Amino acid sequence: VRMNHAALLALRTIQARQHPFLKNVLYFSHGYFQDRVALIDMMPLSYLVDIIFDENATAKDLLILVGALAVFWALAFYAIADLIIRPLVYGKPWLIAAGERDYDRGGKELHEKLGMPKTKDQFVVQFMDQWSWLQVVGVQHLLGGLLCLPAILGLGDPSVASSLACLGVLSEMGWEIEDMLTLIYKRYFLPDGKDKVPGALLVLLGVHHSMTTILGLPLVLHYRNFEVLHWLCFDLQAAAACALMISEYTKLLDVTKPSQLIQFQVLTGFALMVMVGTRGFHWIYLCARFMYVWYEDKAWVFLGVGTCMSLLFSAFNWVGVIEPFYKRFVKFMKISAEFKALPDTSDAKTRRISIINLEAAASDVLSNQRLEEELINSLFAKRNVDRRQTLPPSSFRGKRTMRSSVVLLRSSISTNRDIYRLLSQLDVRGE
Repeated sequence: VRMNHAALLALRTIQARQHPFLKNVLYFSHGYFQDRVALIDMMPLSYLVDIIFDENATAKDLLILVGALAVFWALAFYAIADLIIRPLVYGKPWLIAAGERDYDRGGKELHEKLGMPKTKDQFVVQFMDQWSWLQVVGVQHLLGGLLCLPAILGLGDPSVASSLACLGVLSEMGWEIEDMLTLIYKRYFLPDGKDKVPGALLVLLGVHHSMTTILGLPLVLHYRNFEVLHWLCFDLQAAAACALMISEYTKLLDVTKPSQLIQFQVLTGFALMVMVGTRGFHWIYLCARFMYVWYEDKAWVFLGVGTCMSLLFSAFNWVGVIEPFYKRFVKFMKISAEFKALPDTSDAKTRRISIINLEAAASDVLSNQRLEEELINSLFAKRNVDRRQTLPPSSFRGKRTMRSSVVLLRSSISTNRDIYRLLSQLDVRGE
């Protein structure tokens, strides 16, 4: 199918669904405001292909390509996530159950910290909407990583392989720009924009997208044939795709069932190994090679900016990803072993406490995927302590006061994950 026909079909689909942002992107990017059907005369695909494989492409050419990729990913996400995946999975019992588990495992707390408190029903609806979108995010990252395979494996013509790897970098840039523009549009041009896209979320995604957006284009211009660039693109995008796909799948698992518990263990263990390899040892090696090349080339701007960003990202990789993920995974494996070792003769109370501990440990493993959000949100958290909500020990003398303190304790627990931890530490005795 020719690109102009595909663009016209996409435009008609968007018009039918009344998607204002994507319509505006299409109209503005092409410049035809009088006749919307004139999109069929848009830039030929061959021009973009020439830019992809042109080793002497200018910054202007690459920016045109990035803009085209941004529009492409906007259309792809809308078509695949909203028109294909969502109708197939929305409202399915297994997806609703997964949303409820995710709410209990820390989703409620996260949204409250981000300034978007939700009831369980609201959270489940959003979970189902986002689940289809996140599948496409995983595919987008996976495709970006796969484009680097010919270069890192030495397959085919080196020039073509390098061009495909650079296309992976530019594709990521296009998607990140499209993602930020979509959020900015929702934030400032929709009536309920502040509720849908709070400031913390904009900061989070701005930090998340900064490295590729800032360094991607200069590196492609000056080091398009350098294998370290190809490896960096592969590691970051393939690892992100792996982590995202595993995280979204494990949300669907009920760890209290033996077969699904084994899947949870194997997949999260594999994700940990991928993270240690790509964001740990190999990341440090690749950054060191790039720094050495910049020093040899006397590329002081690259050396200064690239070194600072590499060090910051390396610190985040260790402190924010690898170390907590490892500790939480080890804890989960220990608790899951205790759960599986429970004899059939165990009483109901022992089994209940074991299940509570297991769910809490699984919540910790999955919450590692939310650690970046938690770190960014700490900038916005209110840390003032209200002394009026504390009681001195002398107050706990009467039964009425003790009963009131229990109510206060319940109101201070923000998530079911906190309840899991609390119940696992209480020795409840029937009276």
